[in-house]
Amino acid sequence: MNSIRQYYWFLIVTIFLVTIITLLSDNTVNAIQCWQCNSMTDKFCEDVPTDVNNLHDCYKKMYRECIDENDKLNYTFCRKQVQTIDEETRIIRSCGFIRSPVDCYWTKSPPTSTLVCQCDGDGCNHAFTINTGYSLFILPCIFAMVRFFFVPNLFHIIH
Repeated sequence: MNSIRQYYWFLIVTIFLVTIITLLSDNTVNAIQCWQCNSMTDKFCEDVPTDVNNLHDCYKKMYRECIDENDKLNYTFCRKQVQTIDEETRIIRSCGFIRSPVDCYWTKSPPTSTLVCQCDGDGCNHAFTINTGYSLFILPCIFAMVRFFFVPNLFHIIH
């Protein structure tokens, strides 16, 4: 009986922690800042720094707030595209306002192929990153694995 009580306590704590982490990890803001550039017109767009606190002058113009001059678009995330046309590859970093159901996807229409990735949080489009949602899925799995290995007879009690 004590083991079943421990199991329910573990479930309650896990659900509580996942809820708290979910609430604290909400990175959506109204005035998101993204890298905004095209490597076709600016060679520094190919490899932007991850630390935005001490930017060199050549990068300052590319890292800015996502603002629509006409106030019709509500930018809520950043986007990075790696576009290949024939043999030439360019990188396009921008703000986004209509989300794709997946964080990264390919489009191909010869002679063009494009990898598009979207992310949440200021300056996140400096590289391709794993979304916070993945970590929220992995965390309970880790808790369950730890619980399984430290209390191996737990599954005998449940069945």
